[in-house]
Amino acid sequence: MKRKLLTNTIKKIFFSTPVYDFIISKNVSAKVTNFFNESWEGDLENGKNFINGYINFYGETLNYKKSIWEKNSATSKWKEALHSFDWIKDLKLVGAGKSGVFVRKEILEWITIYNSWSQLEWRSDILGKRICALLGNLNFFFSSADEKFQQILLKSICKQGNHLIKNNLYDVLGFHRIYAIKGIIALSVSLNVFRKFKSAGIKLLLKEIKYQVFLDGCHYLKSPSKHIEFLLNLIDIKNYLATLNIEVPKEINQSIMSMSVAAKFFRHPNGSLTTFNNSSHVSLKKINQIIIRSNSKKKVSSHQNIGGFNRIYKNRLYFIMDCGNPVSEDVYAGALSFELSMGKYQIIVNCGSPYINNKKWAEAMKSSAAHSTANIDNINSSDIIFNNNDKNKRVAKVWSKVKKRDGSYWIDSAHSGYKNYFGLIHSRKIHIDTSKKIVRGQDCFSKSPSEYLKIPKKYSIRFHLHPDLQTNVTRSKKKALIKLPDGSGWEFLCSEPKIEINESIYLGEKQRIIKNNHILIKDSLFPNKKIKWLFRQI
Repeated sequence: MKRKLLTNTIKKIFFSTPVYDFIISKNVSAKVTNFFNESWEGDLENGKNFINGYINFYGETLNYKKSIWEKNSATSKWKEALHSFDWIKDLKLVGAGKSGVFVRKEILEWITIYNSWSQLEWRSDILGKRICALLGNLNFFFSSADEKFQQILLKSICKQGNHLIKNNLYDVLGFHRIYAIKGIIALSVSLNVFRKFKSAGIKLLLKEIKYQVFLDGCHYLKSPSKHIEFLLNLIDIKNYLATLNIEVPKEINQSIMSMSVAAKFFRHPNGSLTTFNNSSHVSLKKINQIIIRSNSKKKVSSHQNIGGFNRIYKNRLYFIMDCGNPVSEDVYAGALSFELSMGKYQIIVNCGSPYINNKKWAEAMKSSAAHSTANIDNINSSDIIFNNNDKNKRVAKVWSKVKKRDGSYWIDSAHSGYKNYFGLIHSRKIHIDTSKKIVRGQDCFSKSPSEYLKIPKKYSIRFHLHPDLQTNVTRSKKKALIKLPDGSGWEFLCSEPKIEINESIYLGEKQRIIKNNHILIKDSLFPNKKIKWLFRQI
């Protein structure tokens, strides 16, 4: 690890030198041999705001006076979005006249300021996004430009491309590598001087597919929105190769097919994505486009397990539960959480992921309390914050089995997240009767060693409700009544003496914070405590 850090430090020092700048400035005379178009629709309103001086990324809006490259107090995430140039597709919707001039002006200013290596702006994933955005929109701002602009831009793209290929993606890991690889393939397809790197780009892609995509089609991060984004990039790469009539490797086609099925798997009947594991809002239009363009006709079965998730969809009742191990790269403490829908209406959800760039919010949404599951003394089922070198990090191990009998389903699951903290195992048994519209559950905290490691005080079980629902607790506090938008009702019953309805938040729609409620059950904890509960249609 120390050797790797030292190597990367030396690389950064070298990249900053005039010698390296001279090296990547060689062979920058290129011709566009193939035009490919950005195939995903932008946001017209965002494009208009952009031109009028207001730039919004991740809920953070900044106003510029003369240039979008003015120094400002924006967060790094905001700057990453700006330097990716993905906003070009938004401006394209405004019209080729004013917006085309605007784009060319800002491109030239960027080249003036950032045409030599810098750590953030030239990071491989951002660089790859920028190359794809520029090359994918050439028909919009390039073809009508004068020869001088065309030469300046192509030289800059070549210089950036030389760096992208030479640095061997040393500065990005995991999910983000797909953007850099996509950039390499886009260069090889569009510019003559990079044609020879096509095979290398495809080889890198196949390696990442093997690492990032499970055999069942689920992306390894098990985050529905990141799954969708990876699939989108695969579709783009396939289309890049298709413009040159290049045979697409079977591994790419197979991954697109299997990931498309998994994408359907993660959708509620109303089309929206489940909000597990850092999943953020993706518009229904975009999801539909991705699935259509994947060209997969295969349907998801009534009961299926993908990526450790158990999903049941029958008689209009949709139930999905996280029965897999958390991903150590980005741990979320949502072990044994679930989501529930009836027809087009979502009932039980998880809080989702904040679109805003705020560390405290991000940590809060990783917590067990932000998921429809149980916790002990407000301790997360897995440690959500730790150093990569932390040998004592606590990550829950999850196991489960599913049985089907007489049209009903039983899920028997448990996790070890509290074993080394309290000496307890949390188990959750679920019975789903799709014909009677009943979801019956039992949470239990069983003692594993002879003595507690730490004495627990209270347990909490939360069921987060979709914001479209109305919820009330009866006077006895033993029942909660849930009203759906169409007027139909569900009820919640529990073996415990008191049910509470508390405020919560939902981040699964339209990139905004929405207030909602959650059902809360809490009480003192003793060994082998069993809490029985029931959701049913009335």
